Amino acid sequence: MLALDDTIAAIATPPGQGGIAIVRVSGPAAARVGEGLLKSSSGAPPTLLPRHAVFCRAHSADGVVIDEVLAVYMPAPASYTREDVLEIQCHGGHASARAVLDAVLAQGADVRTAGPGEFTLRAFLRGRIDLVQAEAVADVINAETTGSLVIHEALLEGALSRTVVQWQERLREALMQIESYLDFAAEDDIPDFDTGFVQALLDEVADGMNDKIGSYAWGRTARDGLRVAIVGAPNVGKSSLLNRMAEEERAIVSATPGTTRDTIEVRINALGAPVHVIDTAGLRETVDEIEREGVDRARRAALGADLLLIVFDGGRELTSEELEETRKLAEIKEVLAIINKDDLGQIPRENLSGVSGVDIVTTCASEGRGITSLLEVIRDRAWAGESVTGSEPLTRLRHRETVENALASVERARTILGGTGYVDAAASELHLARGFLGELLGDGTPDEVLDGIFSEFCIGK
Repeated sequence: MLALDDTIAAIATPPGQGGIAIVRVSGPAAARVGEGLLKSSSGAPPTLLPRHAVFCRAHSADGVVIDEVLAVYMPAPASYTREDVLEIQCHGGHASARAVLDAVLAQGADVRTAGPGEFTLRAFLRGRIDLVQAEAVADVINAETTGSLVIHEALLEGALSRTVVQWQERLREALMQIESYLDFAAEDDIPDFDTGFVQALLDEVADGMNDKIGSYAWGRTARDGLRVAIVGAPNVGKSSLLNRMAEEERAIVSATPGTTRDTIEVRINALGAPVHVIDTAGLRETVDEIEREGVDRARRAALGADLLLIVFDGGRELTSEELEETRKLAEIKEVLAIINKDDLGQIPRENLSGVSGVDIVTTCASEGRGITSLLEVIRDRAWAGESVTGSEPLTRLRHRETVENALASVERARTILGGTGYVDAAASELHLARGFLGELLGDGTPDEVLDGIFSEFCIGK
C-alpha cells in the first residue's frame, strides 16, 4: 500500500495557456513548502490563514521571483485529501506553472511529484470518500454531456454508496436473526426462527440488486458513450449523415463509390447522450485490395457497436444483398434503418416491412432534414431504462460484477432458507454477500485493483 508520510505535488490544471494554473501540494510538509517558497511584499514568509487566499510571490531556490501568486492553505483534516494542502494559483501557461512546481519539488527530499490520481487516492485511503466516489471523480472530469455529468455527480455525492450501505444493513439484520438462533438454539425459552422475516429482508435486497444490475447498460453509456456504427452500401449518404450529426465536415463526401476506405470516429452529443459515431466503408464485393480492407473494417465496426444505423437510398429498391445483410445484422445487433435522400422517395420502406426488429427513420442528409429526429431516437436508445433506476446506475463493469457476486450469495441463502433449513450455511452466504459489497466500496480492495483504477486519472487529481 502507498505510504502517506511524504508530500506530493503536481500541476492540477490542464496544460496550455489560460488565465491561471494551480499547483497543488498535499502532505505533512505543505506548510513548510509555503514558508520556503512564498514571500510577501516585505520579503518575509506570508501568514497563511486557513482557507484564505493570500497574495504573495513565489521564488525559486536561488531567490529569483517566479510569479505573483495567490496561495490557499487548507490544514488537515478539512481538505480534499484530509492532509495539509497548499494550492498555489499562478498565471496560466506552461513556463510559470512548471517553474512553481520545480520550486516546490526543490523544498526537500520528502516532497515528490504525485502520480496519476494520487490526490484522490489519498482521499480514499484517508477515508474521506469510498471507492465508488473516487471512481466518480474521474468520471465527472471526463463527462462529455450534461446527462452524463448529472449521473456521475450523484455517484460522487454518494447516491449509490448509500444504497450499498443500506443493503449491508439489511443483510446485517438478517444475520443477527440467524446467528441469534444459532447461538441459543438449545435454550428452551428462545422462540422459533422467523424464516419469513429474514426472507423478507433478503427479498428486498435481491430486488434492489436486480434493479441495479439492470441499470448497467445505460450507466455504461453515461460513462463510455453509446457506440453507433453507420453502415450500408456505397453512395447511400453515410458520410453526409455523419457530417450532419457531427455538425462539421469530418468525412469526405463524393459521388464516386468507394470514397470512404477506413472507419472515421466522431464523438457527438446526441441531445444529452454521449455518442461515438463511426462512419464506415460501403458494404459491397470488390476486387480493390484497399477497399476490401475497408469493407472488412466496416463489418468489424458493426459487430463492436451498440447500435447500427443501416442507411438506404430512398430513391431505389433494396438489392437482395442489402436486404439479406440487414436481416443478418438485425439478428445479432440493435438496428435502426435510415432511409436517406427522402426527397427522392421512400421506396425501401416497403422492402423493410418484412424485417423484424428494425425501426425506420427518414432523413435527407444533404439538406439536414430528419437529423434532429434521428438524434432523438439515438438519445432514447442510449438512456433506455433510466426511469427504472433514477440517477445512481452501475457505470463500471467492476460495479456490475461485484453486485452480481453479492446477489448470487443472497440467492443461495434464500434457497437454503426456503428448502434445507441449514441456517448456518445461509449465514455463510450472507457474510460472503456483505464482503462483496464492502469490496465495491473499497474495503479490502487489493492494491493491484486500486492501481488499475487510479491509473486512469490525470496527474494532479
